[in-house]
Amino acid sequence: MKPALILLALATALFAQEKPAEKRELLSSHQTTATFSGIEERKCRGRTSACPDRCGDSGDYASFKIIEYIDYKKPGKYGDPKQTTFTFQIQDNMENKKVSPEILKAIKALKVGDIVHLNWNHDYVTKAGTSSPERTIQLLEPTKKERGL
Repeated sequence: MKPALILLALATALFAQEKPAEKRELLSSHQTTATFSGIEERKCRGRTSACPDRCGDSGDYASFKIIEYIDYKKPGKYGDPKQTTFTFQIQDNMENKKVSPEILKAIKALKVGDIVHLNWNHDYVTKAGTSSPERTIQLLEPTKKERGL
């Protein structure tokens, strides 16, 4: 077999292999009761050539003040400690959604001062050969408590 054909066969075999699945390591989990502080537009202050308009970090962020922790676990050495506030991006300035449709719908139904159950995980995620932390919203729903506590 000619060297070019061998290389072609090897390349084809490599591309035909399944991509490794995403790997998640739970660093900390947070189950809280929180007050909705509102949505604000933020501009990325990074220093890449894509910042601030094309990097994906500028956009709308939802903010919450933590009232109490219902449950907290930190199985990972580098997990986030308990928080007094929590903010996460809901969409970037190019209107790319950063949360699930269910979470987006729940946020849009909130008014400043609403009390919610807010749960999130702090994971260390490896996919496509890169690793980074991710804070994924697990639950966002109004509580039966009165507004404005």
